[in-house]
Amino acid sequence: MKIIITELAGLTPGEEHNETILARLSERLPELEHDLVQDLSHISHFANYMGGMALDAVIYQKDNLYRLDYHYQWEINWSCADQMEQGVMNDKVRFTLAEDGEVHFKLLKLD
Repeated sequence: MKIIITELAGLTPGEEHNETILARLSERLPELEHDLVQDLSHISHFANYMGGMALDAVIYQKDNLYRLDYHYQWEINWSCADQMEQGVMNDKVRFTLAEDGEVHFKLLKLD
């Protein structure tokens, strides 16, 4: 997944920009959140994203590589048994930041 954030254009890679990048990504969260939800089948094939995603931190790795830490709520509704399970998924994804402000997330996709 790629997104261009023009406010990030021209930043030199480094940890001094972590908070700025986090703030800009947070502003764009509504258009990112559904792509950031990973496969929940390790919890259950019936687990669903329930919203409430929050971005926790951006961590500089090296070169133009960063890591985004975030969390969100999941739920399993067993309506036939009148039961419900809920939890919070803590997740992370690496991304690169190009000089033109293009953020390229390296999402894990399972087949």
